[in-house]
Amino acid sequence: MNYSKRFIWLFAMLLSVSIAGCGGGKSPILGSNTAPPTGTPPPGSSTPGTPNPSCAVGVTIPTVTATNPTNGNPAVPTSTTGIANNGTLVSATFSMAMNSSTINTSSFTLAPAGGTVLAPASIAYNASTNVATLTTAAALLPGTQYNAVIYSTVTSAAGTPMSCPIAWSFTTTTPASTGPAPVNLGLATTYGIASAAGVTNTSTTPLSVVNGSVVFDPTATCNAVAVPGGSGTAGMGTCGGSPPTVNSGTVVTPTYPDTTTANAVMADLKTAYNSITPANLPGATVLGCGTIGTGGGAGSGIGCAGNATLPPGVYISATNSTIGVTGTLTLDGKGNTNSMFIFQTPSALTTAAGASGAPGSTIVLINGAKASNVFWQVGSSATIGTYALFQGNILADTSITMGTSSSSCGRLLAGAITTSGAFTFDTSDVSVPGNPSAPSTCQ
Repeated sequence: MNYSKRFIWLFAMLLSVSIAGCGGGKSPILGSNTAPPTGTPPPGSSTPGTPNPSCAVGVTIPTVTATNPTNGNPAVPTSTTGIANNGTLVSATFSMAMNSSTINTSSFTLAPAGGTVLAPASIAYNASTNVATLTTAAALLPGTQYNAVIYSTVTSAAGTPMSCPIAWSFTTTTPASTGPAPVNLGLATTYGIASAAGVTNTSTTPLSVVNGSVVFDPTATCNAVAVPGGSGTAGMGTCGGSPPTVNSGTVVTPTYPDTTTANAVMADLKTAYNSITPANLPGATVLGCGTIGTGGGAGSGIGCAGNATLPPGVYISATNSTIGVTGTLTLDGKGNTNSMFIFQTPSALTTAAGASGAPGSTIVLINGAKASNVFWQVGSSATIGTYALFQGNILADTSITMGTSSSSCGRLLAGAITTSGAFTFDTSDVSVPGNPSAPSTCQ
């Protein structure tokens, strides 16, 4: 009798271990439900749409039916367009409604192969689509395999757990090139506006805004009124009753804060300008049309309407004269946040005007491209059209004019060479990329 009881007890213990193998996910064959410190998928995990034969399936047992990026994808961008800090979206679609509280940083992980699990910016679940999305806090590394895992601690809305972990992998792209070397602005780096011949600002409200510093040299006037210099908006003086707002910046003149700073800033601007002219940076790719963007010249020439997405590089006007931008011009960083774009315009730069809610010209940055790494060298003057959405830094020989309600994520530096170079704006916004007062997307 005692022998029989011991046998029954031993059989029950073995049976409980066997049952726990899949349902509890603790089996060394099927993998642990606890996220490891490294990104190694648990042994025995299923891949999306292909369950491990050892894992239970059924209409009440949730699983992952699709992912983005897909399993085995060899060419995933290192960042997703529009995501803060160049982060990347990784998502999984479940076969049924899920309990969102079980989808968290412990149950949904991403890590480089052999590396540590990333701390994501967020993990969210969309109940209407049954999609869980992990958003990384920064761009992924180029040319790197990443492993994503969803552990079987996640449960359906009814409380049923996945029978086994789901794991998939993908590899990020390796940028072919970062383009030209960085442009050194020197002391001009923190300045949103530079002018050699003063500023004109209309009285239209809301008044224009500069997120960054302003430098005047040699003429320090705003609406023909002397500019005293100083911190913030007060540094612009009365400006004839229409001073632009200056956030997180200082207004520098030939006499404020001293008699040397303004001249030194303009000297560094001139050096930067000269460094990217055709004479000092030869070999640029010739644009296919005089007017680029989706509304530009017809055809598939470089930058033209049928080919308006450009990789990193140095580009020069098709006519060795002017560059116009109409419609949308997209600059593709190819997954590299250090990618550089330089546009050489021996004469004028003009972007098309539009209307409220319908800009005539827009510059879009994708896959790691940043406004701080886009430069427009302008041999005469630049005009940003009404309601245009501009990105990049303009270094102009002479003047810069911003149309009504236009905006620029990028420095607008006039008078790099010619002392008659003035700056004009009208209910416009200018931001130094990364300035504390600039929009968070302006980098």
